[in-house]
Amino acid sequence: MKKIKFTAKMLLAALAFVAASCNDKAAQAPVAAANASEGAVATLTNIRYIDMDSLLSAYTLAQEIAQSNQKLALQYQQQERQKQNELERLGSDIERKRQNSVYMTQESFQSDVDNFNRKQNEAASFLGKQQERIQNEMMIRQRRLNDSINNYIKEYNATRGYDAILLREAGLFFKPELNITAEIIEGLNARYTPAPVEDTKK
Repeated sequence: MKKIKFTAKMLLAALAFVAASCNDKAAQAPVAAANASEGAVATLTNIRYIDMDSLLSAYTLAQEIAQSNQKLALQYQQQERQKQNELERLGSDIERKRQNSVYMTQESFQSDVDNFNRKQNEAASFLGKQQERIQNEMMIRQRRLNDSINNYIKEYNATRGYDAILLREAGLFFKPELNITAEIIEGLNARYTPAPVEDTKK
């Protein structure tokens, strides 16, 4: 009878040991899986990043486009100022005539007012068309710039084989050694032919 009790105790102990072993392995499984996953990501992820602000400030095409856009904006401001001055002069002339009793009839006064309103509408229409033209030109130039950068990066990466090339703004932290901005700028400028300088004496 004692022999049977002893064997039962040993069986219970063995079962407890097996259960403990299973629980321990189950607890270790997620950790092992996580480590394996991290290893896989580290193996597959080979990224670099670009500082777009630095690129745009140093890429010749981007500089030329920025200067052209600024020129368009200044031209529009001059046109807007010119139209505004014309309307102010016309309005002041109408007011001067009214105060000096130049208008002999209501019809003559109304004629000048109608002319002022017509000039005002023409100025608004002209400036609106100018704004639309400038916006279209800027959009075309921006597409050209984007295509130039994107196409070069694809060519560049064809010989490097990076898994991803990101913008610096896309992440919170990048190691400085992952920065390839200088290489991209050098390559872009090397293959770009600057626009000829305009002759200002003409």
